[in-house]
Amino acid sequence: MTVTLRPAATAPPARAPRPSVVEEIAARRRADVLAQLDGANERTLRSRADAAPPARPVVERFAAPGLHLIAELKRSSPSAGAIAAPGDDIVARARAYEAGGATAISVLCEPHWFGGSVDDLRRVRDAVTLPVLAKDFVVEAVQLPILRAAGADMVLLLAVLHPARRLARLVSRALELGLEPLVEVHDDRELERALATGARLIGLNNRDLRTLAVDVERAGRLRRHVPDDRIVIAESGVRDTAVVARWRALGFDGALVGEALMRSADPAAAAAAFVAAGRSPDDLANIARRPFVKICGVTDMDGALAAIRGGADAIGLNVVPGTPRALLLDEAASLARLIRSAAPAGHRPQLVVVTADADPELLAAIADAVDPDVVQLSGSESVEVARRIGRRTWKVLHVPAAEFARASESTKPTGPAALAARTASAATTADLIALGHAYLAGGVERLLLDTAGGPHPGGTGLRAAERVAEEIARELPVALAGGLNPANVADAVRVVPVVGVDVASGVERPRTGSGRPTKDPLRVALFIKRARAARDDRPNLPFGPTPIHAGLLEADGAGRWGMERDFGGRYVPETLMAALEQLETAYDAVRQDPVFWAELRELLEHFAGRPTALYRADRLAEAVRGEAARLAGNGGSPRSAMIPALRLYLKREDLAHTGAHKINNALGQALLTRRLGKTRVIAETGAGQHGVATATACALLDLPCVVYMGAEDIDRQGPNVLRMRALGAEVRSVTSGTATLKDAVNEAMRDWVTNVQTTHYVLGSAMGPHPYPTIVRDLQRRIGDEAAAQLAAVEGRLPDLALACVGGGSNAIGLLARFIGEPAVRLAVVEAAGDGIETGRHAAAILGGTPGILHGSRSLMLQDADGQVTEAHSASAGLDYPGIGPQLAALAEGGRIEVAAATDREAIAAMRTTTRMEGILPALETAHAIAALPKLLAGVGGLGGSWPDELLVLIGFSGRGDKDMAALERFVDVEPWAAAR
Repeated sequence: MTVTLRPAATAPPARAPRPSVVEEIAARRRADVLAQLDGANERTLRSRADAAPPARPVVERFAAPGLHLIAELKRSSPSAGAIAAPGDDIVARARAYEAGGATAISVLCEPHWFGGSVDDLRRVRDAVTLPVLAKDFVVEAVQLPILRAAGADMVLLLAVLHPARRLARLVSRALELGLEPLVEVHDDRELERALATGARLIGLNNRDLRTLAVDVERAGRLRRHVPDDRIVIAESGVRDTAVVARWRALGFDGALVGEALMRSADPAAAAAAFVAAGRSPDDLANIARRPFVKICGVTDMDGALAAIRGGADAIGLNVVPGTPRALLLDEAASLARLIRSAAPAGHRPQLVVVTADADPELLAAIADAVDPDVVQLSGSESVEVARRIGRRTWKVLHVPAAEFARASESTKPTGPAALAARTASAATTADLIALGHAYLAGGVERLLLDTAGGPHPGGTGLRAAERVAEEIARELPVALAGGLNPANVADAVRVVPVVGVDVASGVERPRTGSGRPTKDPLRVALFIKRARAARDDRPNLPFGPTPIHAGLLEADGAGRWGMERDFGGRYVPETLMAALEQLETAYDAVRQDPVFWAELRELLEHFAGRPTALYRADRLAEAVRGEAARLAGNGGSPRSAMIPALRLYLKREDLAHTGAHKINNALGQALLTRRLGKTRVIAETGAGQHGVATATACALLDLPCVVYMGAEDIDRQGPNVLRMRALGAEVRSVTSGTATLKDAVNEAMRDWVTNVQTTHYVLGSAMGPHPYPTIVRDLQRRIGDEAAAQLAAVEGRLPDLALACVGGGSNAIGLLARFIGEPAVRLAVVEAAGDGIETGRHAAAILGGTPGILHGSRSLMLQDADGQVTEAHSASAGLDYPGIGPQLAALAEGGRIEVAAATDREAIAAMRTTTRMEGILPALETAHAIAALPKLLAGVGGLGGSWPDELLVLIGFSGRGDKDMAALERFVDVEPWAAAR
């Protein structure tokens, strides 16, 4: 049979509109195809396609973590004209792309506008081992076998050229031939047509092929409308690697890059740069937020291999009789052995055998036959049953499925499943939480949350009620199971703070006949990828239980903190309300925006030097113990004998660029300034570190910067003043009031009132009017997030005590925010006691202050009986502030943090001791925290209480002390602790 082309549509010549660019190209392509056929019939074309080398796997590559590069070969384009240099060897360039790490190669096949050919496709396919995309203007189905015969593994289908039914037929035809179709769209209507097909790859093009205009934000806007069970490719508008990094943050699986690579003189290096930009974040803080993933109900080795390749943390083998995925014991044992042998060393998933209400003899037989890492109890087993198993156990907590709750009594199932459903339906959320605590106390290692009430024991494959799941996950470490699939798992783990996810039916092929369900490798890989990436670059999403009053964790809509919501708020002149509301709106937009946080993470890693080191200070720890023993009674009292063994870790913020933690906030707010469209930055500073950090960020991002600094602080922090000026900042001396930090804040706010339309105030501490306490906390929380992950890596657990100095609160809340919801971690802050709290000359706003309003926020502050602010006194310029951030005030009032204080002389002694014992010169602010640790261990003044025999302590080492050499000279008579003399 001779192939006959579909006739082109015609219209009256006099009224025919001028064809768009893509229509013109398509019409010419149709004519070319007719000429190329040369009488070939369909059977001939199909036989040629069948004779082509086997298609290379495509979708599995893009389902791997991160964003993957499709490197394009094109000599020219209608929008850019000639691109390739004369004589450019596209085969050599394709090999260079492969060497650079590209995942696939795209070859333009259209000759007139793009300078390509099917022969180019054939030569490139022969030269590389990667899958090759035929990027042609497919106007007729007959082109598909031609492209497959030339070696294409993938084919581009443009939704703009085809109505819905024809597009669906082309997709089906491509899949029959072994071609993976990439359906490209530019708008919502085209996307709707693409999603109605069986295409697994969807391309979102920033370029409108009708006009060639490029909207660089279009693909990002369309991405949220593509279900996560499809692989999504971004196209057009790439000029540098930052665009690819942005696309990765938005959840794209691939990026097609053409012109930027073709113009590169070193294509391998250019490809490698784009590949690197698409990699998943590998910092410990991001990794710690990822849920563990269990692929359950695996019934064959193909399913097990899909889970292993995808990087699953656990594989579940179901041995519950009568359930669809039930394995016989010998089958489970055999599969377990194969999984152990197939998994790479060091990356073997845990083997979990799934049971439900099995008697003790059967449980023993299962354990002996399968030898699992974990026994999962999915029925109504008691705490005592879990305790007696003698192996690691996981337990399912059941909540009713909505379908069970709606069913009438006559239609509800009977048997063990019904009993489980009725029990779950009758239990309140509080009952389930109490039951979960009982299981954990009885030795159960993990809890899973699943629905009950189906025809079989265990789960139903239906989602748990979101509100119930949220409430339980806030109180218990649970994994979410039931009703999850690649399309919904990311949203689920963003909404519910679960520590893991479990899936069975959501990653299976459609059922055929009565056989056991089997896993779909692509759905398995995509499920794992979507679950793991869901919280990447979203540092403000909770990722585990936080069993504490919500007012201690987050402000309400009015910016108020505390169990009574009596701290914080916004108390400012009317002239600043609009600016604060604009800031609140802008920050609300970026707070969960992964693009913003990915950009900040890149700056912090490559510019600011994060992650900072976690250093175990053993010699300082011994000095701390010695000083604690002295304080407890010079070694002779019973208390001195109770000083615990100490492992002391310092979170080395002094190693960050500019020498302190302040750079975290400064870079973030500088990026926020650009989002706000402001062109000028102001800041306040006390010790000078925030001023230096802000000046640094503004120099980097080309923003004019003015820093307000008290005259007294200028005198005692001369080196930092010189640094700010060297960075191009204007340092304005403040002589009013006490000429310290409080007065610098006042002057900065006056400037902001005057220049609010053009200026953003980069407030340096976690205080001030809403939303500043939240903004600064969020930007500084990386300190504690990193430290927690680093400690888990070296110690396998969180600290017993996290300790930080505190002035306004940026360092303290940055370290402690990660641990507020961890009841097992004690939190302490150390205020500046100056000459001693009893003298009245101090800066201890918590220990010596009362509630009041300062700098736009209600918090604890130093004030007299008439409510007038009183002077703060400290040798440390960074702590010399009469207030505290509202979240820290709420934590103190709520009893979640312990509060200590250190005098100037005590801090100097600790500063000298640290320097001599560890060779590290701490900032005077940091030295206050070190000075208080012996007091806490010794229980001086009612501090500390009881401690474990071995104590793991984390100190926020907020900055370096070269700025404080003058203070050391002023206190020349102060000696270090005895161990350092």
